[in-house]
Parts: sequence; C-alpha cells; structure tokens
Amino acid sequence: MPNFACCPPADLNAGAGIRKILPLSALLLCLLLAAAGCAKVADPQPPEILVPRPALDLKAIQVSDRITLTVSPPGLNTNGSPATTLRDIEIFRLIRSDREDAGPISEADFIRQAEMLATIPVAQIDEFLSGGIIVFQDPLAFPDRSAVYARAFRYAVRFVNQRNQTAGLSNQAFLAPVPIPPPPSDLKAEVTEHFIRLTWTPPDLNMDGSSPPRIAGYNVYRSEDPGKFPSAPLNPSPLLLPRFEDRSFHFDRKYYYAVSVVGHSENPYAESLPAESLPAAPLDIFPPGPPRNLNAVPDGKIVFLLWAPPPEEDVAGYHIYRKEDGEPDHRRLNRELAVRLSYQDETAESGKIYEYRVSAVDTHGNEGARSQAGIEVP
Repeated sequence: MPNFACCPPADLNAGAGIRKILPLSALLLCLLLAAAGCAKVADPQPPEILVPRPALDLKAIQVSDRITLTVSPPGLNTNGSPATTLRDIEIFRLIRSDREDAGPISEADFIRQAEMLATIPVAQIDEFLSGGIIVFQDPLAFPDRSAVYARAFRYAVRFVNQRNQTAGLSNQAFLAPVPIPPPPSDLKAEVTEHFIRLTWTPPDLNMDGSSPPRIAGYNVYRSEDPGKFPSAPLNPSPLLLPRFEDRSFHFDRKYYYAVSVVGHSENPYAESLPAESLPAAPLDIFPPGPPRNLNAVPDGKIVFLLWAPPPEEDVAGYHIYRKEDGEPDHRRLNRELAVRLSYQDETAESGKIYEYRVSAVDTHGNEGARSQAGIEVP
C-alpha cells in the first residue's frame, strides 16, 4: 500500500480541542502523489510482427513454349494491417517427371525439393505489374526443347518482409506443357460500316513439328498501342472458326489486332504467342440512307416538307432540293444543314409543279441517297 506519511492525520488533542486542517491545495497534492504511488507499470510488450499473408491466387498458364505465372501482390499482413513491410517476392519451381497432377505436396517437401527460380525485390515489382497483377515469365530454358514436354512443373511464391520473415508459401500451381501450334498467319482486316472483319490462316503443324495441330480455337486481341495488348481477348470464349467481326470499334481511331491459337490441353488452355499485329484505321466513308416517308404539303404559297430520319445514328442534318417542271436538274434550297425533320419552302409559286428531294448528311460529311416527293402548288 502507498505511504501517506506526507499527509498526517489531524491532531485532535492539540490546543484547546481545535483541529488542524490542511489547506485544500496541500490535500490535492497528497492525493495526486498517492495515485501516482498506486499506478501500475505496464508489462513490457514484444515488438509487433508484420508479415504479409501468403498468396492464394497463383496461376500458371502455358504461352507458346513458356509458362506465365500470375499472382496478386500482398495487400494485408497476417494481423490484418496493410502490407507495407514487403522486401522480396521469392518464386520457386519444382520439376517433376510425373506429368500427372497428384495434388499439392507439403510445404517442407516443396522447399526441400524445389529451386528458387527468381527473387523480385519490392523496388522492382512495378516492372512485373500488368493490370495490378504480378506477371512473371518462366522461359523453360532447357538445352533440349523436347524435355519441356516430358516434364511437369509445380510453382509457389513466398512473400518475405524486411526482417527476413515469411508466413509461408502460396498455393501451388501445377502445369504439364504440351506441344501446341505457332501463331496463325496471313491476318487480314476488312472495314465495313458496322464491323471490322478479321480473317487469318490456321497453322498446319505444332511447334515440335507434329501433326495434326492442336487447335481448340483462337483469341483476338485489340489495342490502340502496338506495344501493349490487354490480357483479355475481345472474344468471351475461343473462336472455333478463323474469322471474327469486331462490332465495338469506332471510326477515326487506329487499332492494332493480334490473333493467337488456343491449343488443346488440360484446363487452363495453352495458348500460342499472338501473330504479328495488324494495324487498321477505319474511316467513315459510308453515307446514311435516304430520309423516309417524305411528304410535301401545300398551304397557300408555302410548301411544308415532312420526313422521318434514316436508321443511322450519326446523321448531322439534311439537304433539301427542288426542281420546277421543265428545269433540267434539282437545285439546293438550304445553305446550312437543316437539323429538323421539316422544311418550309416559302419561294414556291401558285400553279407550278415541283419535285422535292431530301438527303441525309452524316457527321463525316457523307451525303446519302435522296428521297423524292412531287407536288403541284394550287
């Protein structure tokens, strides 16, 4: 118990029975000292360990005769705090002669048997990022390329913090490569009003010279940067025929297309490298159709023209033409594009016969065919 000697009890026998009362400030000081004497000093705590959680989404896919690994960078530590102490990402590879996937092996056995394929320092992670995902290529650099198709490969990654601590390996990704065809050839593009049609020639052999070619389908990729294509193709599933219609393009943009072969193999599919990219710069040279249901209605000396628009969505306006009976050709009545679906001809004369024509003009200046209507002004 704390010692309250600094605050002696009142002397009830001193003087003529008068008590000695301490000043309030002295009493408060004693209470503060007593509280300080009773305060408990906290036990020393061990330093907080911040270790990134192991990855759970490591994937391995075959691209040509190499293997591409993808994995998300660490976001949280094992205690739920942000993973800000990462130092390295270690990539391990275990080569097996048994091409059947018998399932993951224990972490201890994996570490003992595997080789460390690469180490990515945290300062270099941006060089491997694509769409927020770490992408690493294993070129399978064996002197005898046939050895690639006689083996299977199991991968795992490990996140290591700045104290050389780790929470263990990621999930294990297994892949047994198969010989697949090279990219297709003779890629061509045809621009139409509504789509860009791509065609190509399928390969006739696999990369190891065997036949028939293992073709499960094709993937089409599009980019506006020839040096950087997206990871996802335009087609939601592999194309079964060597052609594709791109209906999501825009005129006046330059696109680059590339096509790869999806080879028959276990899930996930093996895929060839894409063929050399093909540029395509679609220009809108396609005029709109004629206005529909053109009608000419006289009202005194004024002729009202009414029509419905053509189906195209890029119509900017309309030209109105008139030819008087006996004249050799039509002449345009409006200097500026008519933006409404009507026009008033206030220059018509009574008793004359006129033939009117209206054409649509799109945003690229393409003028379409003319609709026609005749009238006699009373």
